[in-house]
Amino acid sequence: MRRKELPSILFLYLTGFSFTGGIEKFNRSFLKALHELSVDDLIDADAFSSYDHQPDEKYFPRLRFKGFYGNRGFFVLYAIIKALRYNTVVIGHINLSLIGYIIKKIKPSVRIILITHGIEVWREQTGSKKKLLLLADNIVSVSNFTKQQLLQYNLGLDEQKIKIFPNTIDPYFKLPTLFTKPNYLLNRYNIPANKKVLLTVTRMAYSEKYKGYDDVIEALSLLKNNRNDFVYLICGKAENQEQERIEAIINQYQMWDCVKLIGYVNDNELNDHYLLSDVFIMPSKKEGFGIVFIEALACGRPVIAGNKDGSIDALQNGKLGRLVDPDNINELEKAIADTLALQHINSFTLQQEVLRAFDFKQYKTRLKKLLFA
Repeated sequence: MRRKELPSILFLYLTGFSFTGGIEKFNRSFLKALHELSVDDLIDADAFSSYDHQPDEKYFPRLRFKGFYGNRGFFVLYAIIKALRYNTVVIGHINLSLIGYIIKKIKPSVRIILITHGIEVWREQTGSKKKLLLLADNIVSVSNFTKQQLLQYNLGLDEQKIKIFPNTIDPYFKLPTLFTKPNYLLNRYNIPANKKVLLTVTRMAYSEKYKGYDDVIEALSLLKNNRNDFVYLICGKAENQEQERIEAIINQYQMWDCVKLIGYVNDNELNDHYLLSDVFIMPSKKEGFGIVFIEALACGRPVIAGNKDGSIDALQNGKLGRLVDPDNINELEKAIADTLALQHINSFTLQQEVLRAFDFKQYKTRLKKLLFA
């Protein structure tokens, strides 16, 4: 039963617990923040998911949740009918725009907030997607870069209603207090103690050849002419076609002694993989934000990222890490060489700097401000 005296919020989203990725991490944190604001008696929040069956209750209670396990038709119908009872409906992805548009047309008094993440809105939108962009009361963008892309490709949008709402470090992300490399991973991957470790964590999809790990391999092949004291670990589930493509690149540059394809890493070992590294690197071109960057920084590791996407926001325009032109292999090589040459990295300072910018407490405060604007 909803407490009618409080502002009622409904969050409609695709998935947060059925898959793993940046948007899923955002949704979990968003659900957690909604729940905590409900516990604080500030709002009364429920959530419906198109793909999740049940939530993890440490993020959001089952009694306030309904999952549709991929039954999109039933989800759409149910969401539209129930959403009319709420003051505010948050649409978690532009692919759910039809729902938001119909709700707004049936009951204009319902406040619609649309969340935009990255490449899904980095082009001109049409149909119900464009209509919702125009009708939504607020559009939430996880980075200034995504905001600018929205404005560039979708003429007529009111810039004032687009609010920057960056990602956060998961509230259950285990922050290390010691920053030593885990011996069990050094042994597992047969990495000598004198080797410097570069790390990328990402899904490896053939249709998304923009993460930059192939460019890192090429840059390292140049660096190898001057030094051979490094190993590059690429962590993440790989599609077969992409695995074959990367293996061909490794063969091309004769880098099998320096590059290891690790595959999927369980969440309970993710922090240790960050700690295993000396530098986290992902010169991507199409990050909406890049949660992995702030996770690596939270583990006290320096970061190299691209300067042509939302990575700029994650690294606060270079304050938190090094930004490079992802299309410039020589610049990438120099950034790697410079970072590996650093003698004294204060891991605790890196951790505290990223927490000041992106910890969950601030995320919750930003959500409160958004909902009560």
